[in-house]
Parts: sequence; C-alpha cells; structure tokens
Amino acid sequence: MAAHRENKIRLVEIIPLLLGTFGLVMVFSASSGISVYKRTIPVSFIKQLAIFIVAVSIFFISSKLKPKIWEKMSPVLIMIAISLLILTRFFGQEINYARRWLYIGKISFQPSIFAQLALITFLAKKRDFGISVLFISLIAGLILIQPDISMALMTVLLGIMMLFLNETKIWKVVGVAGIMLLIGGAFIAKEGYAHQRITTYLNPNSISKTVQAISNGGFSGLGLGSGMGKFFYIPFPDSDFIFSIIGEELGFIGSLFVISLFLIYFISASKSSLRASNNYASILGLGLISFIAIYALVHILVSLGVIPVTGVPLPFISRGGTALVIAYIAGGVIVSIEKDHSSIRRWNGGTYIPGSFHS
Repeated sequence: MAAHRENKIRLVEIIPLLLGTFGLVMVFSASSGISVYKRTIPVSFIKQLAIFIVAVSIFFISSKLKPKIWEKMSPVLIMIAISLLILTRFFGQEINYARRWLYIGKISFQPSIFAQLALITFLAKKRDFGISVLFISLIAGLILIQPDISMALMTVLLGIMMLFLNETKIWKVVGVAGIMLLIGGAFIAKEGYAHQRITTYLNPNSISKTVQAISNGGFSGLGLGSGMGKFFYIPFPDSDFIFSIIGEELGFIGSLFVISLFLIYFISASKSSLRASNNYASILGLGLISFIAIYALVHILVSLGVIPVTGVPLPFISRGGTALVIAYIAGGVIVSIEKDHSSIRRWNGGTYIPGSFHS
C-alpha cells in the first residue's frame, strides 16, 4: 500500500509538464509567422526547446529538495537577488530606456523574476514586520527604478500576500499596501510610457488586436497554425500574448482547456500546501502558488483587454528563459512539499492529520 502511494501520479507534478509541452506546440505555431516564408523551423522554437529541457531538469531536481533546505537558503537567496538587481541597475543592457536584463555572454537573465522567488522563500518564515516591509520595499524599489512598473507592482502584491499568509494584522497589511500603491501611482504618473499605456487602454475607441484575435477564434478556433494574428499584427505572439494565439487558433475550447489545467493545478497545489509538514512549508507552497497564479491571471487579463499591457508571460507556456526556469523551480518546490507530506504520513502509519502545522 505504501509503495502504491509512493508511485501514484501527482497532479502537481504532471500538470506543469502538460502545460510546458502544450506551450512548446503553441510557441512553434506562434513563432512561425515569419519563418513560414523560409520553410524553416523557427529559431525561437529551437531555443525554447533547449530551455524547456533545462527547466524540466531543474524541476525534477528542485522536487527532490526538502522545504527545510529552502528555509536555510532563503537569507542567502534574498541577498543574491538584491545584489543582482543592483548590478542590473548599473550594468544591465539598456533596451527601450530600461535596464531589466543582465547578459553573460549571449545568455540573458532577468533578475526581477528570481528576486520574486527569493522574496517568497524569505517571507515564508514569519519575520519581524519591519524587516519584512524593508525587504519588500527594497526589492520592489530596485525593480521600479529599472524602470519596470508592472513587475514592481506584482512584487508588492506578492509581498502583501506573504504578510497576509503569515497572519500579519490586517490593518498593517492594508496600510503597507496603500502606501506602496500610492508610491507606484506617483511613479506611473511620472513615467511617460506607463501613462501612455493607460491612456490607450482607457480610450473607448481603441479595440485591442489581441482581443480581436480571440474573438476571431470563436468556439472551436481557426485551427492550430491557421491564426493570422501572429503575422505581424500581434506583438510578441509567442510570449507576451500567447494566450491570444491560443484563443484564435484553438478557440473557446482551447482557452478553457488551458484555464482548467491551471485551476486544477492551483486547487491541487493548495491542498498539498495546506497539508504540509510544517508552517514554513505550508506558507512557502501557498506563496509559490500565488506567484504562478498572479502571473497567469495578469497575462490572461491583458490578452482579454481587461487591464493595460504589462508584458507578463503565461507560466509554463510562454516563450522565455528566466520566467520558464523560475516557474519550474517553483513547481518543483510544490512537488517536494507534496512528497514531504506523503512521507510523513507513511512514517506515522497514516495517522498524520491533514491541515495541522508543526513548528
């Protein structure tokens, strides 16, 4: 019976792999707009395939690491993250008046996404309120001055979520959220590109091309590879707006399939985290689920034209290096939390009470 439990298929393990495999198919389709004329395999797809293999390998490695290891490593990770953000500010390559990427030879790396992961591992352990706010503010501030307003706001949201999960008094959480959002609002008013995005979004006569693409897909879609949005009129179709390509080519059915997989994953992962062997593992799991969920929600809402453009990728699916690897690290940790809980149940002869925390 114990062996049966050990070898059972875990949804938290299989769904990220399904989403990633599906993502490879969609990246191939979405990036074929230009290469179709040359009758060659898209270069971006070949790169994505290589990154996917690396990311999945790291996924399985991180799934073997017990949550206690992340707890011990968290202070080091947070300091590495801050150092990388500082290096990005001074030595990152400037693209469109922003420094968001570090380059090691021809390999690019986006420290802000790693910093969000580090922040979650650090705040999963209940810390002094002042220390927690300091690190949230520091990391969000370093991202904000790149400038990257979307990532900074998401970092604040994740930080607030971690405070809430650690049972910080609600008035403190609301106060921190209010102050940081005011600072973010002032920065948005100051930055021309952000103000322009919001103005365009609020224009009632402006209909997003991404929304049109999803609408064109209808119920069953135009067919895989048959979408026209990727042919130059949807920007970054294989990354920032890949959900629009899914909607156009696979229709409502394909979109619902993706959303359903994410929902099943979030529910399964949340259950695993709530049954975790200790409080740190539980908060870490819930924080990482929030991390993936926020990215997925923001990406889908942008594609549907509900919120202004942010450039946020769809976890496990969009083309990208840093985002894909970090998503699979987060997914691997969630698997390790599930495995750790299962091993404790076997050790206790099945007497472990789900939902109980042990310090």
